[in-house]
Amino acid sequence: MTLLHPDLSIDTTTHPDSPPATGLTGLGHITSSVRQLRDRLGPSCDRLTPDRDTEVWVLHTPAGLAQLRAGTTDRDPTDDVERQWLILADTDDVLPWVYAAVRGSTAEFPSAALPHFTEATLHGFGYAYLGYLYLRMNAETRRPHQLDRTAPDFRTHLHRPRQINTMLLQLAELLHHYEWAHASATEREEWSHMHRPTPSEGLRYWKARNRWLYPPATGSRHGNPDLPGMLRALADAARDNRDSLLERAPEMDLVLHDEHERTLRALAGIPIPGLDALQFARG
Repeated sequence: MTLLHPDLSIDTTTHPDSPPATGLTGLGHITSSVRQLRDRLGPSCDRLTPDRDTEVWVLHTPAGLAQLRAGTTDRDPTDDVERQWLILADTDDVLPWVYAAVRGSTAEFPSAALPHFTEATLHGFGYAYLGYLYLRMNAETRRPHQLDRTAPDFRTHLHRPRQINTMLLQLAELLHHYEWAHASATEREEWSHMHRPTPSEGLRYWKARNRWLYPPATGSRHGNPDLPGMLRALADAARDNRDSLLERAPEMDLVLHDEHERTLRALAGIPIPGLDALQFARG
């Protein structure tokens, strides 16, 4: 089993045992070659494919377990040919991590949803990305003592937690606006009296943060039902403000900034329904 850490480092050697795929469902797909998967994730788990018709990788992500299995049982004549691999998991939260591990970026993860899986929602994918950013921020926050102060990118690494924190704030607010637009009067009343979580409560804090600032008396003032539109506007703001942000903070991680913009834009463009079009959620 391959272990993916929250800082995106990958351990392919210390976890050889792979749990069975009990309860895992095909939640998406990713395009890759066998060679790329071996280079990124190490050797496949042969004992999970005794007939050797295909290969399987087991990836333990910070959001849960994922298995990558070929969409067909036909072996390619060369390991360099790209093909689709099914992502088996029990939560959409693993999808950003799988793409970060295999493709080196979250920008393509919104394309992972299989079209016929109508349980996938843009709202759910938004929270999958929120969870990814939160765990990345936590990992970066714990790294300062490991950094080389003489390295040319020292200040960039030091600034990265604050940069991810800003991304979290903006995305959480956007998701809350969307939820408020679809909340009933009773739910809005509950929001205004809810327990105020603290940062020590981890991801729950980010999922519920600032909800009590939505007073029911103001009606739908905070609500916005257009989740793709808000995501696209946030991506546009990241693009348009890139140079000015860099002037104010030269240590900004431009690679991370651009990846975030592309991820938001990809989320805005995926053809899966929102919260209002769903009767039950996945994961």
